[in-house]
Amino acid sequence: MIAARAMAILKAVVDEYVGTCAPVGSKALVDHHAIAYSTATVRSDLAGLERSGHLTHPHVSAGRIPTDLGYRTVVADRLSRGRLARRRLAEDAASARDLRSLARVLAAITHCLSVVSEPAPQAEQVAGLSLTPISEGRVMLVVVMDDGRVASRSLLSSLSKASLERVVECASELVIGASIRADAPGAALTAAEQRLATQVVEAVLALTVDAGEAERSSSGMAFLLAQPEFHDPDVVRVVADALEESDLGLSSMELADEGGLMVSIGSENADERLRGLSIVAKGYHAFSGVGYVACVGPTRMDYPLVIGAVLAGAERAQAILEP
Repeated sequence: MIAARAMAILKAVVDEYVGTCAPVGSKALVDHHAIAYSTATVRSDLAGLERSGHLTHPHVSAGRIPTDLGYRTVVADRLSRGRLARRRLAEDAASARDLRSLARVLAAITHCLSVVSEPAPQAEQVAGLSLTPISEGRVMLVVVMDDGRVASRSLLSSLSKASLERVVECASELVIGASIRADAPGAALTAAEQRLATQVVEAVLALTVDAGEAERSSSGMAFLLAQPEFHDPDVVRVVADALEESDLGLSSMELADEGGLMVSIGSENADERLRGLSIVAKGYHAFSGVGYVACVGPTRMDYPLVIGAVLAGAERAQAILEP
């Protein structure tokens, strides 16, 4: 837990660094921010924030810059206080008439790479299944999906009613209420029961439809690569390749299920090539499935602005598709 004075100084360092991309010293904080403390007090708190891992410095004589932990701490505090310019940003986003233009608007607002995915069909989930003998050596598999659709398939089996119940119980653990898994059925079954359970899982896989991969519109790569962090051509090449190849660790399904906001800062990104970037994303629901709105920028991004823009963008994307 950071004391109030240290938090105020940490926020000032973040704000100063976001604006200048230059290490921040105590004098700059006192001169440019409403900090009612002496330079000596500020220096002492800066040293404490460095020891706690919230700040670092590029070399001994330089000022401090925020670490990923420093950004995360300030983002969490500002989110909890709701310090986001949502109303103005919602008005800006309202000028977009389709998802492609929405990506352009968000890029212009944030000066980040903005990505807007079209809704992807939700993966069907199994609500229930049953096995019923229908003739000598045959059983009927009935699969009920969560959207009410019912499908059936005839399978070869001469197992008893009790065995069929065990197979249904085992197979249900693999297919009901979650993404269907093709795991091997449990070892508690007999060999014959395991064979039938495997057939049941394979049949369910064949009867269901996986969610398609969403199309994405993006804009603002020039804004992103114009940032001082990307003046090195080698860095630009690595980042550009990563952004082209990577899915950014985003799943429209997961974002929509969480119902909230994802903020991934620097080292929190799974792809090591994206460790110098932050990703802010929000899922949205539409009649045809779920999509997401995201902004990608340097860890030095203006988080309140970008978060507000992404939240406003997700609301606008849903309104575009469901007017």
